Amino acid sequence: MISNQLDKNHLFYIQLKFTQMKLFFKKLVALFCFFEIFNLQAQNNLLKDFETPPNTAKPRVWWHWMNGNISKDGIQKDLEWMKRVGIGGFQNFDASLFTPVVIPKKVVFMTPEWKDAFKFTTELADKSGLEMAIAGSPGWSVTGGPWVEPKDAMKKYVWSETTIENGISFSGILKKPSDITGVFQNVEIGNAGITGSFIGTIPKFYQDAAVFAFKIPKNEMSINSLNPKISSSGGDFTLKDLTDGDLTNSQVLLPGKPGENIWIQYEFETPVTIKAISIVGANHIPMEDFNGGPLNRSIEASIDGISFKAIATVSGSIIPQNTVAFPAITAKYFRIVYKTLQSEPSIFTMLAGQKPEPPKPLGVDVAEFVLYTSNRIDRLEDKAGFSPWKEDTSPIAQKSDLMQDDAINGSEIIDLTSKMSSDGSLNWQAPTA
Repeated sequence: MISNQLDKNHLFYIQLKFTQMKLFFKKLVALFCFFEIFNLQAQNNLLKDFETPPNTAKPRVWWHWMNGNISKDGIQKDLEWMKRVGIGGFQNFDASLFTPVVIPKKVVFMTPEWKDAFKFTTELADKSGLEMAIAGSPGWSVTGGPWVEPKDAMKKYVWSETTIENGISFSGILKKPSDITGVFQNVEIGNAGITGSFIGTIPKFYQDAAVFAFKIPKNEMSINSLNPKISSSGGDFTLKDLTDGDLTNSQVLLPGKPGENIWIQYEFETPVTIKAISIVGANHIPMEDFNGGPLNRSIEASIDGISFKAIATVSGSIIPQNTVAFPAITAKYFRIVYKTLQSEPSIFTMLAGQKPEPPKPLGVDVAEFVLYTSNRIDRLEDKAGFSPWKEDTSPIAQKSDLMQDDAINGSEIIDLTSKMSSDGSLNWQAPTA
């Protein structure tokens, strides 16, 4: 009886196991069928989305409104084309970049006409299902606009120098620095390259910031007191014009043949020791705001006026004034030398469909050429922040800093800001040497 009962229980257990296996296989088959159906559906969706991409998968583009060449008819044609070729949206970007005006009336950024065109654009983009974004400014400025008052706008430092004798009592009005709105000292904004254009009245703002006094290094003699003779390869230059501090008072150094050297020369009665120069004068080329200016400037020196040696090169910095420091050299003749360049067609002229002018040799407008008998900081204009300067901290670069001999002791600089009146007058007793 016991044995029979065990057999029955065992049989029941086996039957139960088979029943469970049948259910498991049914579920497995059902699950397999589900995955197969799901896989087919996914493939169908992928194929469908590939053949007709959803808006989230469509590319977006920059859409430039170049130099006010805008019309509602052109806007509509552009947006209809974007939708037709499968573009999902755009970023509206108002810019200029040398583009000529090719429509009867230029549409200026943020004028009523521009705002009306922009409203038309947003409504048409929304109707067409195009995603729209906009740059927060014209061009790349992001920081300016007619709604920003000059006192709140970006500014630059300007300066002037007044030389007085040791121990005297000075009472007078200091020379006022330039109040010109521009990139550097008295250079106007119109000469600042592709990023320096301005629409409408150029605002002005000037405010005195600080007055300091310091001892002039013992080795320093002005170029005017040394009274060199001036000559050039082609042009009419005077010592007064080349050292007057006016960066806009320039004369043309006539070009030679392409690749030929042209120059301005100082000749001294006896050899002098020079440690640095400043030059205001450079050739300007397309895209220099992005790539820098041409490397065609150098400084040469000679003892006899016949055999010249290159002692330094001038960087491609596009700041109007460039200072170059070098190891002290004693000579009777010093030259700023330019290798004659040839004009290049502008890519923007070609994009506008205009015929470029034939290449021609380029002269140079030179306003300043100053030699220093005491040290200066090499590329001081760049290092002062008038360009996006990146300091070279390598040991070689640090060793080449030529400021040791004539450096001004910071503890001896006197702050006279509180002694100057609002009209620019200063009353001060200069200390004895």
